[in-house]
Order: sequence, then C-alpha cells, then structure tokens
Amino acid sequence: MGDRLTEESKPKQTSPTPYGDIFDELFPHYILMGMTPEQYWDGEGFLKRAYMKAYQMRMENEQKVADRNYWLMGQYIMYVLNATPLLVAGLNVKPSTKLPEYPDRPLLEKAEVQKNEEAKRKQEEDQTRLMMAMFQAGIAKFNKRFEKEHKQSAESGQQE
Repeated sequence: MGDRLTEESKPKQTSPTPYGDIFDELFPHYILMGMTPEQYWDGEGFLKRAYMKAYQMRMENEQKVADRNYWLMGQYIMYVLNATPLLVAGLNVKPSTKLPEYPDRPLLEKAEVQKNEEAKRKQEEDQTRLMMAMFQAGIAKFNKRFEKEHKQSAESGQQE
C-alpha cells in the first residue's frame, strides 16, 4: 500500500508552456509598443518583429537624448561651481589646484566614437593583411615561374 501513487505524489508536469499562454503574456507588451489588438492577433509575423525593432530603436534614441541632457546639466553645474569662489574655499583647495575635468562629451556618445574608431582600425588591419597576402601570393607565383624558366634554360643548355 505504501508503494501506491497518490494524487499528491504524482510528478509535476515539466512540459514547456503552451504557445497560447506565451502570446497572451506578450500581448500587453506589444500594446505598449503601439500595436493594435487586430495587428497583434491577425497581423503578419513580420509586423511584430518590426514593432519590436522600432521600439528598441526608440528606446536607444531616448537613452542617447537623456544622456546628452544629463551631460549638459553637468556642464552647467560645473560652470556654476567653477565660477563660485566658495567651491575652492569649501574644499580647502588652493585656487591654483586644477580640479578634475568634466568629460568633453556625453558618455554614450564617447563610447560610440570609440566603437567606430575600433571598427575603422580593425578594417584597416584586415585590409593590410589582405594586401600582404596578395603580395606574398604574387611573389610566390613570380618565384615559381622564375624557377620553371631557370630549370628550362638549364635543361636546354645541357642538351646543346
């Protein structure tokens, strides 16, 4: 009797969530992105991908705008603090002491510039490698042809 399975001892179901539940769960997110219920339920699949990509692009753009605004606000604050003699007196810093510099551009913009410079550098390295490979292949072809001609001339010289 102890080996008999009861309702409480049955193993839990481990199958994945049915697709209907996933669509129901994602529905509010797509409504938030601006999709109409008709577009979500009856529209083509590419439409959902387009809305998702547009939403991600909008979020990235808003983040860049916010970063730029925060940077400008920091610039204004630093300008005011540097113009205030109380800053130097309050920190017990000599007036000749150079205060830390504020970044010259917003952090995300700075990261994007670095990313672009890195991509350009990598492209130049790849192009240099390609040119070197082409040059080495040309030299190898020239050497092979030179050896062939030299061998033929040596053979013709022995025959005469």
